[in-house]
Amino acid sequence: MIEKIINGIHGVRNYGVISICILFACFIGTVIWAFTRKKHYLTRMSALPLNDGSKSGDLTDNHRP
Repeated sequence: MIEKIINGIHGVRNYGVISICILFACFIGTVIWAFTRKKHYLTRMSALPLNDGSKSGDLTDNHRP
């Protein structure tokens, strides 16, 4: 019964293709973003979870890559 309802929706086959394309584009965008980051930025971000905020410059350091 559900199959008949889903098949009755016009263009339902395109939704799967569109969703996979959007997912793939987001994945490729994330990979490109990750590989274009500078080493200084990655080092600073990797140490961030371990930082307790005791240094005065850590919380206000807003360097952009």
